[in-house]
Amino acid sequence: MAEVFIPKSNKPKQGLNLALLFNKKEVKGEVGIEIEVEGSKLPHEDSTPSPWAYHVDGSLRGHDNGEYVLAKPLKFSEIPNALDKLWEVFKEKKSKLDDSNRTSVHVHLNCQLWYLNRLAAFLGMYYTLEECLTEWCGEHRVGNLFCLRGIDAPGTVTTLRRFIQADGEYPISEQLHYAGLNPNALKKFGSLEVRTLRGCSDPKVIEQWVGILERLYKLSADFEDPREVCTMISGMGTLAWFEAILGDKASVVRNGINFTDHDIDASLKTGIRLAQDLCYCRDWSMYKPFEMKPDPFNRSAKYLLKKMGGGTAESSNGLVSGAYNVAVSTDNMVPPSTPQEFYAGEEYDEEDEEPDYDDLEIDVEF
Repeated sequence: MAEVFIPKSNKPKQGLNLALLFNKKEVKGEVGIEIEVEGSKLPHEDSTPSPWAYHVDGSLRGHDNGEYVLAKPLKFSEIPNALDKLWEVFKEKKSKLDDSNRTSVHVHLNCQLWYLNRLAAFLGMYYTLEECLTEWCGEHRVGNLFCLRGIDAPGTVTTLRRFIQADGEYPISEQLHYAGLNPNALKKFGSLEVRTLRGCSDPKVIEQWVGILERLYKLSADFEDPREVCTMISGMGTLAWFEAILGDKASVVRNGINFTDHDIDASLKTGIRLAQDLCYCRDWSMYKPFEMKPDPFNRSAKYLLKKMGGGTAESSNGLVSGAYNVAVSTDNMVPPSTPQEFYAGEEYDEEDEEPDYDDLEIDVEF
């Protein structure tokens, strides 16, 4: 068996937000959208309205085609108006939008300021609901090779678990790009890309879908300890959890799928098994969100945190070696404290260069 490395410490671990983990410049806005279209008389670069941009997509077919992408992320509240502007131009140009199984709508959720506990909470809710949500997105989206669910490609969940356990130092493969919930977008943009929705000729469907994701996006901030996502479903039962998590969007999802209560119950019980793998992958009572101000010497936040002795616990050779079985109790849980602030003003030591994090591979088995 290959050697296994994992950080191991009884001390609280300080965690950075995703923008700092991936050394990304912060981008304002909450959501981005990519709309693939096949049809005729479509607006191109010269007639695409702001805030949209027209892109050529070689995967599309038809008499005319293209991809309409928000030029920058918007607030959720701005999405209905943005969609209205695009469809007004479709109407003016008398565009015809085909119902093609080659087209889809991708939604990017800005996660740059999220810490790993919020990421795990969102993933826990999404994967628990994923079977219902994918069914809502369209019959030909279920099992589609371009938007595979967690139950279709469990390696996606395994990668996310290892990424969270390793404090963001586990590589996310480009091969996961075609997961329904694409984690590869985290390292590219600091976002989660949800690729599940079918191509749409009705903007209200896109608006509803963004609203469902907004519900999970904002609710994820309420779970300081992701394990509460799972203990909540254990205490309430699946159907009550479904209603509580989705809120006013529960009826939207119910009305868009041909699922009985028994079907919903069965799908949530399947999904929660994936969610547990993420929500219980570490002891969140030992995780402490840590806020850092920009460094005047442009050193990475991960490097500075390690210099301070925070983050991954170290042994004499820099890492703790050996398999690590985690048994987590939900009793006496201690929620993470309020994020701290740190200004890195120390002088740069050229002899103590930043390590190459891309060469670090961590494998965890339970």
